[in-house]
Amino acid sequence: MDSKNKLGFKCVIRGLTYAFTITLILLFAFSLILRFTSLSETKTIQFNIIVMILGVAVASFYIGMKLKEKGWLNGAIIGFIYYLIIILINITFLKGDSTMVLLVSKLFLSTLTGFIGGMIGVNIG
Repeated sequence: MDSKNKLGFKCVIRGLTYAFTITLILLFAFSLILRFTSLSETKTIQFNIIVMILGVAVASFYIGMKLKEKGWLNGAIIGFIYYLIIILINITFLKGDSTMVLLVSKLFLSTLTGFIGGMIGVNIG
């Protein structure tokens, strides 16, 4: 494995770490808001989508800036892997009633967000 592949792998891991750190911080903040305000829990689905988009966008932007090439591909990979991990966590710990259409649409949204974030990261970085 050459050094360029090692750098890419490290950037993917670091990007995913950033994405999940942002996700955890924002979900914790949202849970505090729900606990201490009269905000309805009906906003949870929209907030989860926003959190997913922000996490993937930051991670893909980061990887695009670091690798300086193929931002669209690397960002899409980040988004795809991010949501696959979310699906695995849901399957493992939750007995959710998510439909396949919902899962696939969120996977597509996550991959698309990574695609766009990676392109922006390459062009700005």
